[in-house]
Amino acid sequence: MSGPGQDLPVKTPARFTVDSLQVIVHEDRAQAGRAAAIEVGRAIRRRQDEAGRVNIIFAAAPSQDAFLAGLVAAKDLDWSRVFGFHMDEYLGLQADHRASFRRYLQEHLFRLVGLDESRLRLIAGERTDRPLRTCLEYEQVLLDEPTDIVCAGIGENGHLAFNDPPVADFLDPVLVKAVRLDAACRTQQVHDGGFRQIEDVPTHALTLTIPALLRAPVLSVVVTGPRKADAVLNTLRGPIAETCPASILRRHKGATLHLDREAAKLVS
Repeated sequence: MSGPGQDLPVKTPARFTVDSLQVIVHEDRAQAGRAAAIEVGRAIRRRQDEAGRVNIIFAAAPSQDAFLAGLVAAKDLDWSRVFGFHMDEYLGLQADHRASFRRYLQEHLFRLVGLDESRLRLIAGERTDRPLRTCLEYEQVLLDEPTDIVCAGIGENGHLAFNDPPVADFLDPVLVKAVRLDAACRTQQVHDGGFRQIEDVPTHALTLTIPALLRAPVLSVVVTGPRKADAVLNTLRGPIAETCPASILRRHKGATLHLDREAAKLVS
């Protein structure tokens, strides 16, 4: 038995493959986040060795807390050669709004590792006058600076970024678009603590499309908690279809899905 000062044994994660997607089930969200951070850290160093710099798209959600903390804690990453992007932002929210994804990433990663404005490529969600122009400008940034790594999550409705089932398109012809958020997605934003009630959640957002996310050779996806169990089941055991946008991960040879046991509880 473990006594005071002794570490409890850590169970070996369960690993399996669904189509091309590597799946790893960890004991809890902390272990899932740490493992993903180690994986992404290796990919960062490898790409920097190859190209001198690395372009990374980050998700912003409580499910990413442990993962981002693991990146911040890593002592051997050269953040001076990292360029940070993000995958979505509410339309009409200022960057300093408590629910802004830009603010989340600043507080959980960018400021902590010294990523300044010169190496950040962020979506200006507050620009509501001509959202199409904002989308086209960010698309050009993605074309000029191709993505190396995507760090993502999966929504309660199976979305990737803000590609909810009603608007998801596996063959989307654009890389960035304005979307209307569905009710399940807006409810999740209340669950995540960004808003007090669903009436406060914006109805529209700007998002990278699914083809934009899949362009990266490395995708590291962290999904934790019991509210994600149905989405994980549909992702891994349902058809590959826009009704569960995350199911497309099964066609990406460079994707790894890190789960905790609560998120994986419906998957045998």
